[in-house]
Amino acid sequence: MTGFERQWQSRFEKFATRHQPEHLVSGWSAAGLRRRVAAFEALLDRGLLGAGSRALELGCGAGTYVRLLAKRGHPVVGLDYSLPSLRRAVAADVPRMGRYVSGDASCLPFHDRSFQAVACIGVLQALEGLESALTEIARVLEPSGVAVVETLNPWGLLAALRRLSAFIRRQPTRLRYGSPGAVERTMASLGLRPVGRLSILLPPRSVPGLERALLQPWVVRTLETVPGVRTLASQAYWIIGVKA
Repeated sequence: MTGFERQWQSRFEKFATRHQPEHLVSGWSAAGLRRRVAAFEALLDRGLLGAGSRALELGCGAGTYVRLLAKRGHPVVGLDYSLPSLRRAVAADVPRMGRYVSGDASCLPFHDRSFQAVACIGVLQALEGLESALTEIARVLEPSGVAVVETLNPWGLLAALRRLSAFIRRQPTRLRYGSPGAVERTMASLGLRPVGRLSILLPPRSVPGLERALLQPWVVRTLETVPGVRTLASQAYWIIGVKA
């Protein structure tokens, strides 16, 4: 584990011990978690997974997606390297519908082909490099298994402003950004064929009221029809890949 990754592990441990709201355990805004969960549920409603698919949430934090998947009948494991986060996940999962395991994304403690689905949301931005995590995801997936991998959008307006601010102050950036095309190429090289890309639109933390604006019909039309606007507005992309 690199120094950058140890810093993030320490941050997640502090988040889990200092904050009560579930979104803060993973460092999200309330809107960030809410809109991601809605996007994930929409994928499930459209048939992302077969009935009873064995699933892994890699970087489970407080276990939000573990509980969501378990309630839909999927045997699911949540993995995280932050023990305080795992304790929060276990405490929130009152009927113990999921299993929880301590581990690192670059060396998953599971046999080859252990799962039919892997969700990796909010993880790559806290890693020095993405290839080792994607290699492990490919290893633990069965053939035809599905992976949902999030990468922060390097071309988003807010991301560009953050990087510019860090450059001016001569400070390192606290997050890693990866272009969706580069992530897709890496996934494809590892046998994870990209079959879909979903942009995640979030309001700035400082202006949470904009969340409602994102649902206005004219905003939706603008995002869908004006070239480049959706790219500038998207905070992250979810890449959906299927193992060959």
